Amino acid sequence: MASPGGGSPGLLLWLLLLQPWLRGAQSGSASPPLSSAPTSQSSSGGGHEVPGASVWRAEGQSATPGPQEAAASPQVVAVTPGASGPYRAVATAKQLFPAGCGQRSMRIVGGFPAAEGKWPWQVSLQINDIHMCGGSLIASRWVLTAAHCIFGHVEYTAKLGDIFMEEHTSRMAIEIPVQDIVIHQDYNPIGIIENDIALALLEFPVNFSSHVQPVCLPKKAFMVQGGTECWVTGWGKLNEADQPGKVVKRLQEAELNIVRYEKCNTMLQTEMETSSDLVKEGMVCGYSTQGKDACQGDSGGPLVCELNKTWVQVGIVSWGIGCGRKNLPGIYTEVSFYKDWVIDRLSQACSWDAAGFLPFLCLVLPLGILVAP
Repeated sequence: MASPGGGSPGLLLWLLLLQPWLRGAQSGSASPPLSSAPTSQSSSGGGHEVPGASVWRAEGQSATPGPQEAAASPQVVAVTPGASGPYRAVATAKQLFPAGCGQRSMRIVGGFPAAEGKWPWQVSLQINDIHMCGGSLIASRWVLTAAHCIFGHVEYTAKLGDIFMEEHTSRMAIEIPVQDIVIHQDYNPIGIIENDIALALLEFPVNFSSHVQPVCLPKKAFMVQGGTECWVTGWGKLNEADQPGKVVKRLQEAELNIVRYEKCNTMLQTEMETSSDLVKEGMVCGYSTQGKDACQGDSGGPLVCELNKTWVQVGIVSWGIGCGRKNLPGIYTEVSFYKDWVIDRLSQACSWDAAGFLPFLCLVLPLGILVAP
């Protein structure tokens, strides 16, 4: 965990003097959730219908691929409050993301088993100890995932520090309940999925180790170039034909080449024989001529690239037409496109508190989560 900046005697004296007051304020009221939880039911119709398109969502009932699978998605939790809500942005991006992310202690469909500790930011989002979706640790209490992974009124647990499922549990593995979930306010699950991004707030912060490290987020202006070699990881289906709910016991990894959304859109239009725009700004694609791809169960997981010896997450597994099909890249939420949204949500969470003491602590005691350039 990153240490607070400064360290002056004056600041320490202030904190010592304020301790009794802070304890009283904390015991006086509990922080409300980041988002309310009314639900909305996705339905078929609306948007562009793409035959064979499927969301790489959680394994289980909703994981069965079919025409425009977003239309069959379960209930989704409500969006995060907008600028008119009770939040006040106080913490800066630098405070929210101190340095040290994207490092590791060592160096899917068509993929290979991953070595332990190789992808220390990988998260398994689980319901009742069953893997549902992937995610990535971006801060000591925050996991980045896909909005379509989130079902309404369901309790999630985040499993970190492990590459195994079921009985093969690493001694480094930790499981933390998810306290709150924030979905992008413009998430659209009907037709072509857009704004497919969400944040999960863990009940308590993790301690970073060789097996648990956050990944870096790119600058807003960063645009990963087409042809860049990147990696996707997850516990999803190994083959498109595998039965839904089939458990992959070990984390898989696959190397893909980046395809910019304009070219990706043209590829899908050609294969699907449609003039409709299927891939839009805010999305990025990954493709392998060897048939490597993400698939059902990999949803929400990270697509990462090594840039200047630092691992940066450029995409979130979102949707695709089948898995590993020729000339049909997988579609990912482009993280840099939503960088401001992520910073705003984390800042709001830091600054919110009914007792009025949390903003001060956010200013002088950074959250201890890692810096993204």
